[in-house]
Amino acid sequence: MAVAISRITGHYQVVIPREVREKSGLKKGDLVSFQEKDGEIVMNPVRVIRRDQSYFWSKEWQKSIKKSEEEIKKGGYKTYRSGNQLREDIEK
Repeated sequence: MAVAISRITGHYQVVIPREVREKSGLKKGDLVSFQEKDGEIVMNPVRVIRRDQSYFWSKEWQKSIKKSEEEIKKGGYKTYRSGNQLREDIEK
């Protein structure tokens, strides 16, 4: 990509060039973070996770999901035609 130049406005706003927006998938209302690194300003998209769903992104939960997916690939699961059939299997 060619270098694009943008002006800082009176409210310290900057327009992100179209090529950068399209390539990164940024949309209006998205959040971004800024970090100074070795004299450069680095901007990264930020994904906010709702507090009530943060457990899903925990290392423990992700580890259990990965383990479950591996078991499924190995055929380590059963299918049931009805809830009664499932209950009977559980009660064994």
